[in-house]
Amino acid sequence: MCKWRKIFVAVGIAFSLGIACGLQFALFSLAHTNDGVDMGQLTSTLRGGSASAAHPKNADDKTVVRISDGKRQWDNWPAVAFEEVGHSLVAKGESFFDHARELYFGGKNPLINEFLEVYKNRPDPVNLCGIRINHAMGLFLAVKQLKPTLVVESGVNAGVSTYFIRKASPTTRIFAVDPLDKPICDQGKRWIDRENQHLTTYYTGSNFVDIIDMDWKGMIERKEVDPATTMVFLDDHLHAFERIARVMAHDIKHIVVEDNYKQNEGATPLDRRSTPKQMFAGGMWRAHGDWLWKRTKNYSEFPPLVPPIMAKVNNEPRKPAGGFMVASDTNTDIVAPILRPDLDASDDLSYQKAMTYLGINPNLEDRDSYMQVMNYNQFLYIELQSGAAATATTFPK
Repeated sequence: MCKWRKIFVAVGIAFSLGIACGLQFALFSLAHTNDGVDMGQLTSTLRGGSASAAHPKNADDKTVVRISDGKRQWDNWPAVAFEEVGHSLVAKGESFFDHARELYFGGKNPLINEFLEVYKNRPDPVNLCGIRINHAMGLFLAVKQLKPTLVVESGVNAGVSTYFIRKASPTTRIFAVDPLDKPICDQGKRWIDRENQHLTTYYTGSNFVDIIDMDWKGMIERKEVDPATTMVFLDDHLHAFERIARVMAHDIKHIVVEDNYKQNEGATPLDRRSTPKQMFAGGMWRAHGDWLWKRTKNYSEFPPLVPPIMAKVNNEPRKPAGGFMVASDTNTDIVAPILRPDLDASDDLSYQKAMTYLGINPNLEDRDSYMQVMNYNQFLYIELQSGAAATATTFPK
């Protein structure tokens, strides 16, 4: 518990110093021709494993990915995602994150409309030390697609991510885990899921129990928890790699990590040497990356809503700890964004509408607008292999 407190205090100091620091169904119809979104159709091209597969086949899609010789590339985007360890951007298998554009903007009632209403009414509009639009979209989509019976949220702070989980699913159980009983960064009171007290259990403050110390064996044996339908959400700035390995031991397969820092970035010392993105990049962490890769079925990074160039008029300096995009980014280590308002008029219109609805300056000139839209940390979803639990304790130290 002391370790947690020190970490969260460090994060609070970092953020405070600025280091990391009726319309619902009328807003969008960006799918244009789709009557609905069929995940089976969306994923069929990738699962085929052909040497030159591309997805999706939707003619309106601006983010077509081409797959060839173990590489994934996008039109008009410099990054290459490799299907092997040893690169700054990797991908394995496929998941709903690979289809974020279709799933958010497809069909007659695009999910983006529901999300924007939820985001507009979030309990802390600034959420200085917490989740913002890109990561909130990733979390919201993960819960919508996985439909978990239980979400274990490690790192609650002001409760905004708990809010997004609940809004994505009114029926899932939530374990909200945090050693502190109040938010850091002077964020006032924590949002509490009072309307669903029978579904949300708070392991916070004096009731804190770390996720790796919970009685998983007992809960599973008593059928209180089904590991197959449990999702773990890590937003605690602790050692992400080790925590993934620890929950893997209980046959939990679905894990989402908010702060998936790049090499040499991070708000805490553990952030700078523990994320899957760092492990998979190779180098000094190659053994860790290889170990986790062999036990991974799917690995995807959620795309940012728009590219960094949308902040070209903003003079906000690059954060030394990372976690924010800037217009001068080379974009060689992040996946292609959902919308391309810099290239496409219809995408630009959708972006302008979304920002106007949320009260965000689409030019991102002011600091708050910039931080809302450019906060991006390679939010990830990882699905572990069946049988990975058997060797979970063999992870490299």
